[in-house]
Amino acid sequence: MGPVGEVMDNTFIEQAVKLLVGARASHHRLEALPVECRPETIEDAYQVQNGLINHLRLEVGGWKVGATSAKAQTMLGTNEPFAGRMFKLGILDSAGELSMADLFAPGVEVEVAFCLGHDLPAGSVYNRDEVAAAVSSLHPAIEVVDTRYTSGLKAGIFQIVADNGAHAGFVVGSGITDWRDIDRASIAVKLIINGETISTGVGANAFGDPLDSLVWLANDRSQRGDGLVSGDFVTTGSCCEELGWAKAGDIAIAEFDTLGLVEARFT
Repeated sequence: MGPVGEVMDNTFIEQAVKLLVGARASHHRLEALPVECRPETIEDAYQVQNGLINHLRLEVGGWKVGATSAKAQTMLGTNEPFAGRMFKLGILDSAGELSMADLFAPGVEVEVAFCLGHDLPAGSVYNRDEVAAAVSSLHPAIEVVDTRYTSGLKAGIFQIVADNGAHAGFVVGSGITDWRDIDRASIAVKLIINGETISTGVGANAFGDPLDSLVWLANDRSQRGDGLVSGDFVTTGSCCEELGWAKAGDIAIAEFDTLGLVEARFT
């Protein structure tokens, strides 16, 4: 399942996984992973993420793609997107409730998501048409991001990837099966929290076109030995210029000019 090439010693991978699992279990943030078990390459980071997923034993229902805009890549110190798993128990319908007892400082991102109708197995290189043919529907969505580090997203790309890409929850709206003719790059979005517009943006902020974010993921995971599975949701990166931050009692609404609304409630 892991990538090709040199990776951290298994003992250090296990140490990092144990700390990240412990932070979740105790609801206590880490300042950072200790230097000896802190990933310093993307390969190390995915090895820790793989170990974390194996340890948590939660059913995976899809993937998130992060750092799909130049601004996000600059903030995290990377020049390409990254991936994290989404768990089935954290995939909610619109107006879904997320408990602050499970969160630290949740960020809210307005995203375009896809649901797959066919597998995209590992071991292949996929072109745009092949990936598009595997899509069953396109959805308006909210991704909730959160980290187990006191510095939040400033922990940097490798620690964020190790921490399952900072994924915390996914709220998905009704799907559109006849999606190919939608001008995805120009979809206009708005993030509204408690009636106040926090940020705006367009679909092009997700890797130029959300479909291209999915193509990147399909090929990255194929190369890493995972592949994507029919029924998976893939959320493709923030369309808004700024992240919104939520607290208990907040209602966040993602408004899409062509796709409708999605609502997340923080309890």
